[in-house]
Amino acid sequence: MNNIFPAPFSSSSSRAAKAKATKAEKVFSTTTTTRRRRRNSERRSVNNEDDPLLSFAAQLEPPKVDLDLESLQEDLGAVVDENGFVLRYGEEIEEEVKILRNECAIIDRSEWGIFRVASGAEGDMVKFLETLSLSSEKLSMEEIGSIQPGTGKRVNGKLDIYAQESGAFLVIASREDVKENRVETIAKECKMSEVMNLASRCVLLTACGPKTLEVLKPTGLAMVLEAGKEYENAHAVFGFENRPVVCCKTNEFVGKCGEESAMNFVVDEGVAGQVWAAIIKAGAFPVGTEALDAILQ
Repeated sequence: MNNIFPAPFSSSSSRAAKAKATKAEKVFSTTTTTRRRRRNSERRSVNNEDDPLLSFAAQLEPPKVDLDLESLQEDLGAVVDENGFVLRYGEEIEEEVKILRNECAIIDRSEWGIFRVASGAEGDMVKFLETLSLSSEKLSMEEIGSIQPGTGKRVNGKLDIYAQESGAFLVIASREDVKENRVETIAKECKMSEVMNLASRCVLLTACGPKTLEVLKPTGLAMVLEAGKEYENAHAVFGFENRPVVCCKTNEFVGKCGEESAMNFVVDEGVAGQVWAAIIKAGAFPVGTEALDAILQ
């Protein structure tokens, strides 16, 4: 593997972001607190040197202490909402908007929903996806059934689904769907055999922006982004300290903050802080959801 440390940040318009990244490197060596807002996980360290993501993090010389995601975010000046989700870092979002348009941002999107859904014998997966995505175009059973494990689909431009080996789908639902419990309600109506809300055990991180591929390429995770167009919503499972990290390609932000695909990370909560820190160390910049909302308007 080549030098995995990114080139020095040189954007003249993002001086505050550069200072933030410097501060982030200092945060990596601090002892974390035990305060929790919405997450409460047992932390443990397991030796698993064969895992690609763990190997990458080891080369980045991660700290020997356990890293808590919320503590790291707080140390970088995170401003959060009443539920503890990061809105921005600091008082203004202008610098974060510039990062989204010019660099690689890492965003904690755990406010969005992560569900594992299976149809079973009586379940109507087509109806479930049509209803959840508010699809104006009819899907077909053949279209859904042809999605191979390791790939997926963006339905109606609003909903990312990822096919698993078991026949189930990982579904990334919107914040509105989560607040209104639409996933569970529609799943029941469509007789899904399984609908599992992963929010209590997983964190959703998103890397997006025009330099995302450049930042992730040295990590070994970029193969998911580099999958051809025929592999829509390509994804793969990596391990980090014997816990799963699902790296998922998405076209959700194409044309909004770059012309390339972005990456969703469905991360076991127990290692979310370490994964977040490793991606920042590779060259990404922390951004809140307010800047993302501004870009997507």
